[in-house]
Amino acid sequence: MRPQWISVRRLMIPAVVMLILTGLASVVGAQSQEPKPDLPATPVSSAASPAAADAPTGISGSSWQGPNFGVRIRWDPAVWSVEAESIDEGYDGLQIGTPISTVYLETYDGFGGDASACFAAAEQEIGEREGVLEVIPLTDRPLPVAADVRGVAGLFGLTATLPDGNVYRGVEYVECRTVYPGETVLEITWQAATQAFNEDFANVEELLTAIEMPDAPPPPATPVATSATPVA
Repeated sequence: MRPQWISVRRLMIPAVVMLILTGLASVVGAQSQEPKPDLPATPVSSAASPAAADAPTGISGSSWQGPNFGVRIRWDPAVWSVEAESIDEGYDGLQIGTPISTVYLETYDGFGGDASACFAAAEQEIGEREGVLEVIPLTDRPLPVAADVRGVAGLFGLTATLPDGNVYRGVEYVECRTVYPGETVLEITWQAATQAFNEDFANVEELLTAIEMPDAPPPPATPVATSATPVA
């Protein structure tokens, strides 16, 4: 199963929540945003604080390819901004957002490559987050990925109490795909406030359509040293 430290979306960080709510108030009036915890990684480099030269990254302009597993995606930079990236042994993670919602792409070795098991664990994780009061499957809403390419997926409505006592109502799309049978899964998550779901649906639909699955694993992000061959 997925390493424990990768379970980032179950966290609800008060400071982040309040910053998001403040930003949304200026963009969409009364809308509230799903708490958006950052991926547990070195933040994406900016001109003010360049990343270390040896830090692996899959970002190139307005596209990304996970260094470990080769999942690819591209986006419209006028709509989407990279919020964080996490690259570690056995894990590629990208967090990308608009002002009113966030999408996570996480590729990792786990669940024996079983997309159904990945989805079941993700659904359970939603209900275990701090402050979550109710999680309801939404079976009457459209999904942002076409059925012919979609993995195991579902849409959920959730109600949660924020640290300031306000009640948050949001929508969360979760999808798991098998990347390499018997080994690796891709977990996709889209989080948005209920009011933002329809507004950002077309943007998310276009984004997720651009996901490209690899044919074969790329070379390791960090080369593994081999043992010396004994001389005869």
